[in-house]
Amino acid sequence: MSRKDITQTRSQVGSKSESIRARFGDAASRRNFLKVLGTAGIAGLAGCSGGGESYNGEEQTTASGGDGEGTGTETTSGGDSSSSTLRMSATQRFGTVDPAKGTDYTQVLALVNLYDPLVFPDTEGNLQGHLAEDWTVSDDNRTYTFTLREGATFHSGNPVTAEDVQFSAERFLDINQGYSSLLGNVLSKENVTVEDERTVSFTLDRVHSPFLATLVLLFVVDKQQVLDNAEDGDFGDRGDYAQSFLNDNDAGSGPYELAGFERQAQISFSRYADYWGSFKDGAYDNVVVQIITNDPTVRSLMKTGELDMSSQYQSEETYEALAAEDDIRVESVPTVTTFYFKINTQKAPTDDPAVREAMAYGFDYETARNEIAPGSLPAQGPLPTSFGVHNDDIVQPTYDPEKARQILADAGYEEGDITVQNTYVKDYGLEEKMGLLFQQNMDEIGINVELNPQTWGTMTELATSVEGTPHINQVFYGPVYPSPDTVFYNQYHSEAASTWMSMEHLEDEAVDSLIDEARSTVDADARAELYAEVQERIANQFPALFIFVQSKKHAFADDVKGYTFRPSMSFDYWFPDFYQE
Repeated sequence: MSRKDITQTRSQVGSKSESIRARFGDAASRRNFLKVLGTAGIAGLAGCSGGGESYNGEEQTTASGGDGEGTGTETTSGGDSSSSTLRMSATQRFGTVDPAKGTDYTQVLALVNLYDPLVFPDTEGNLQGHLAEDWTVSDDNRTYTFTLREGATFHSGNPVTAEDVQFSAERFLDINQGYSSLLGNVLSKENVTVEDERTVSFTLDRVHSPFLATLVLLFVVDKQQVLDNAEDGDFGDRGDYAQSFLNDNDAGSGPYELAGFERQAQISFSRYADYWGSFKDGAYDNVVVQIITNDPTVRSLMKTGELDMSSQYQSEETYEALAAEDDIRVESVPTVTTFYFKINTQKAPTDDPAVREAMAYGFDYETARNEIAPGSLPAQGPLPTSFGVHNDDIVQPTYDPEKARQILADAGYEEGDITVQNTYVKDYGLEEKMGLLFQQNMDEIGINVELNPQTWGTMTELATSVEGTPHINQVFYGPVYPSPDTVFYNQYHSEAASTWMSMEHLEDEAVDSLIDEARSTVDADARAELYAEVQERIANQFPALFIFVQSKKHAFADDVKGYTFRPSMSFDYWFPDFYQE
């Protein structure tokens, strides 16, 4: 039976296979470590910008339909048997599909397809009109006025109006979760004004250069549908802003509607027939995203045609095995996502800059990049080198155990004085191996490391306080909107502290001031100088080990085309790009 035949007859996937966990003991030397590394399989890792607990494929469930009622049917049926369905995997649960709350790669993957923002990033990160066909900026750079395109409708059939945009901004700011901090400090909700049915203006409290870029995360909701489904809550006549409803349903105008949702297992989407935008010829009628953390299951389902596209977090073994198949290809694209060992700068003993600097010079970056994450790119400081404002003069530490030991000795430490805890997402081999390499490297310079694997949900909870945040935290982070500001503000500004993105708890007044000044600077050249300075200031404090810049890989069935990378979180999973050849 061909892949095409299998695709037309395939059904719900529910593997009974056990999840993979690479198991190997402590390595006494770098040689022993590499020997073990060569024989152990790398499982997937948590999402590039965080995520939730993962599903191992063992639970068979039915999902509720877009109206909130149980459909009683399996979501992978994909509707009409003659329709086309793209089946892809992800490694972490979706948690919520509320556009005021989503923050990680799976959640934004859903939101970008269910909802429309005013502007949209292209492949270079430049902003293009989306729900807004054009806009103007006032002479004082504080008022942005958007003209909405004609003919856009929500999935309910209601027209998209300026009043919906205003309401969406108010909801975003009132709920004050998700990425609301991106706007909350520069925009008061009373300054979002409906000029007429198709015109809406935003008047900022002050000049804010990343404002347009942050609007890719302001997803517009159907005001009428939200109010119709609101329950009692804390927001006056708006009740709970339909938070309960939008946890499991959509009120968007995006290219796809929510067809079914079982957050621990899978989520499915169906093409919105009246979408204002265009689809590629051969675009998929349905998309099903299954939560699968088990690499052998992914390999098996890809080979049998029951899965068309893997997640970005499969093992090298899996990519190699799938690339050897005649009807499967593996693609790799460079990204602007960095893998960090985030160091808690306010918790002893890592509150000592000398300890952090010693760790930076005691880690074997080449082994991490070439042996554990082959294909990844060198990092140089906190900002990926592909950004045009990258500071090329930043000194990136290299593996130098002798220098690391000397730094500790000069600071008065003796071997065994320092014990730290390294936390990473459990059951994911890449991060487990990174933790083991770190443990061995630190042992070589006299630092004891306790490995502490946790679920991603636990890691995000730990990050909410300085005391709860472990000393070392392995995290992937990439731009959530197309601006260098997202790298600096979300991770290092004091106002954005106590999230998984800012587990360094840096809280440095000089860094805050530089970020704030860059945000209020309109001139691009002057802003670039500030960005260069903030990179140097951050790097010199060693708040993290900058391990590598990720190259994103996916396995595709040969007939799946159209994957398009955009440097903004999960916007490369915009389903209208994909088509079947």
